[in-house]
Amino acid sequence: MEVGGDFTIDNCSVSSSAYMRHLCAMFLADNWLWLVAPVALCALLAIWIDVRFVIVAMMVLFIALPMVLAMLYFYYGLSPEARWSIMEKTATIDGKGISLNFSDERMKTHVIGWNDVRNIIEKDDVLMLMLNGKRYTCLMLPASVINPDITQALRQFTAKVH
Repeated sequence: MEVGGDFTIDNCSVSSSAYMRHLCAMFLADNWLWLVAPVALCALLAIWIDVRFVIVAMMVLFIALPMVLAMLYFYYGLSPEARWSIMEKTATIDGKGISLNFSDERMKTHVIGWNDVRNIIEKDDVLMLMLNGKRYTCLMLPASVINPDITQALRQFTAKVH
């Protein structure tokens, strides 16, 4: 398939739970060691030194880790890209980028240029377009509306820019 032609994806949106599930999965896959290490260290200290380190481990597990996940929610879950993924929209893919036309009249049309797309990740239920900027910034499109021709065109447009 030659790079060219326009593709339109009508009425697509991702649920907020799917967006946060994939975002948290990416975050935990990258940072699992930093989340497990304090608890494991406290468990080792409880075995070798004093049993009261179990209390410290539980404080880390039940106080510090939920705060990290809350920070993830507020920092990435309330970003404009998350809103773009969750809201009902029509996406048009062409040589310039992806134009997002929202069904809500209060939202403006947004164009995401191909130079803003870092990577494309395919999951079972979503197609994630990783954007430049913050580390976990992405536009998610539901996989149910993406056919193989659109996926191939997205990859070709992204490869052409990079």
